[in-house]
Amino acid sequence: MTSHTPPRHFNLADIWECAADLVPHREALVVVGGPNGRRLTYGALEERANRLAHALRERGVGPGDHVGCYLRNGTEYVEAFLAAFKIRAVPINVNYRYVADELAYLFDDADLVALVHHAEFADRVAEVA
Repeated sequence: MTSHTPPRHFNLADIWECAADLVPHREALVVVGGPNGRRLTYGALEERANRLAHALRERGVGPGDHVGCYLRNGTEYVEAFLAAFKIRAVPINVNYRYVADELAYLFDDADLVALVHHAEFADRVAEVA
């Protein structure tokens, strides 16, 4: 077993970390067009997801907890999902097109412990929280 071999019981974050360790400078994610268009390497994406995972854990999110991901399609969305997987939490997609009633229902029904959202959605989150 090498240092890059995933543990016996692993999840997507474990596999991701192995890839980031092996090829940190390779391009991992490309978002084309729009205001969120950019490119991230495996190493950069790993580092950003780790920071978010630590922030979630510091706020009490743990294994099995539901984390809402209220983000547009972009690097932040992937970072949020990886961060949740890293702490063994359950990422829950929140469609950015939902209106207040749909959000209120989802926030209540999904048993969210935390919500990762883009700043542009702050007013809408405050309205239904």
